[in-house]
Amino acid sequence: MLLNISHNLTKLASILSKPIFIVGGFVRNSILGINGEDVDICGELTVEELVSQLDGTKFSVKIKNKFVGTAIIECGEEKYEYSTFRKEFYKEGGSHLPEKVEFVCDIKEDAKRRDFTCNCVYYDIKNDRFLDFYNGIDDIKNKILKTIETPDFVFAHDGLRILRMFRFQCELNFKIEKQTLLSAIKFKENVRDISGERVIHEITCILHSGNRYPNYSKPNAYIKAFKQFNKYNLWSAFGIDASKIKLKMVKKVEHKSQGFLIDLIDTVKPISISYYLNLILTNSFGLNKKMASQYINILSGYYDALNRLQNKDYFFKYFDNFPLIYKLLVHKSRYLANKYNFFYKYIISHKLIITIKDLKVGGDDIKKYYPTVKPYRYNAILESLLSDVFDGKLVNEKKVLIKAIEQKLKYL
Repeated sequence: MLLNISHNLTKLASILSKPIFIVGGFVRNSILGINGEDVDICGELTVEELVSQLDGTKFSVKIKNKFVGTAIIECGEEKYEYSTFRKEFYKEGGSHLPEKVEFVCDIKEDAKRRDFTCNCVYYDIKNDRFLDFYNGIDDIKNKILKTIETPDFVFAHDGLRILRMFRFQCELNFKIEKQTLLSAIKFKENVRDISGERVIHEITCILHSGNRYPNYSKPNAYIKAFKQFNKYNLWSAFGIDASKIKLKMVKKVEHKSQGFLIDLIDTVKPISISYYLNLILTNSFGLNKKMASQYINILSGYYDALNRLQNKDYFFKYFDNFPLIYKLLVHKSRYLANKYNFFYKYIISHKLIITIKDLKVGGDDIKKYYPTVKPYRYNAILESLLSDVFDGKLVNEKKVLIKAIEQKLKYL
């Protein structure tokens, strides 16, 4: 066999009435000598025909998207994503998703909708042969990243392909063909059509690309892509108000996403770090509120440490995330990192009450004993109690704290 595939795949090919083909990353990586990529397969059969023909076999089928003709085939622990051969039609002006899909029988028509030559080599399972319409095998061996058809045809309506191009460049240590790169820059504004969630996924993959295929990519592979982002001002396409980002902290820290955000803040120098981060993380990168809040707390804790915020106030805000903050801070100022870490360990060893959740009372208690108090006041009351407990003015006992609330209500 030209490719090392499972017995289940050869069995699947023998059951179906039409040939099926492996395409994409599994074929590309097998040629490179890389194992373990997800298996994507395709063929003439519609997803409905696939369901019908596999009924009663050991293969189960779940239709994923009937509009574009995709399904998930499972057999034991193995899983394959199937797609019906298709042509795609897009609106004028660019759109990530096709406006219309036409299912076809011609594999060459299916090949025309794909992105890069390295991802467009088909493997005929039943006949054990490659079908290579765009010289993809040679490009894989020569480590060249270029589009099928013309670059403008590939990038004109799909900004995601631009980000995938940079990710493949970093993960596989490929060189982007000149016209492919220039065309991607020409259509860089199409990145705005991608969901924030997908943008952060691709950026994160680029940042950690050195870990994907250790024998092919370099530890700091992402620098190659980010230098191109700087050179061609791709950051504006993400809604980031910086033409160039100085890459410093991202090179030092283990958590590349946090390091990148520090470099972004140090470049932009926003008036309010928390406001700016919330804007970038939720609007540009589409993070959910919970994840964005954690990023904001960690990075705010990093900068407040650099500004030497008083220990008590600092740990009231950042105690839960301090281990993560420390990993960033130590690369900027070992002195400050050790200073705050000493106090962090002191809090733990002496079992000091440092967070509201450790108080013996909470919002429900305020509601029960002081029902006329508006809920928006709860947090201020609890923070005041926490401060007094930390300073030794109050004992962390429920009866004591409930009674103390009455005094707090006179001033809060």
